[in-house]
Amino acid sequence: MAKKTERQTRILQSASRLFSEKRFDEVLMDEVAQAASVGKGTLYRYFRDKEDLYFAVVFDGIAQLREELHCGAAAATDPLARLEATLRAIVSFLSSNRFFFRLMAIEDSKAESKKSEFRQRWRQERGALLDSIAAVLRGGAESGIFEIHHLNTEAQILLGMVRSSLRFNEDGLSANEIVEEILRIFLRGVQKLPKDA
Repeated sequence: MAKKTERQTRILQSASRLFSEKRFDEVLMDEVAQAASVGKGTLYRYFRDKEDLYFAVVFDGIAQLREELHCGAAAATDPLARLEATLRAIVSFLSSNRFFFRLMAIEDSKAESKKSEFRQRWRQERGALLDSIAAVLRGGAESGIFEIHHLNTEAQILLGMVRSSLRFNEDGLSANEIVEEILRIFLRGVQKLPKDA
């Protein structure tokens, strides 16, 4: 993949903000060009049309998230630390990129509804994200630390816990507190064990 220019980055950031604030059909290419401080012709030099731009925003976001995951998991030394680093990377990224977080939810709701090449790629990219999470769980199971029964489902559950915690967060938890709560519930559940257990 070619390195993005400063101009492309500015366009993607502006488009990301606009697409997260409005419905797809409400966002105008003129508006994106103005927000990015570029001419409309420049916009079309990089992106064929609005749909191409929209999915460029989506794919740029998931590529950044996967890079954060890779860096976080690579730095950890044992399965528990790797799981915590993975969760911290996801929570941190989605907390600080609320625009992408919202777009991710929108795309998940539409992924099965249309068979466009963009939606097929979204399913592949999202699958690769889940594979990264599953690899952490698999590594923990292979080392005897985790008991995994349904790897893909458990990876989905973990990602779902992150997304629900960030979306609703009625207790106003910080990113660190969210990670701690997810780890506690995912690893031990909420059942209180007897003192001698």
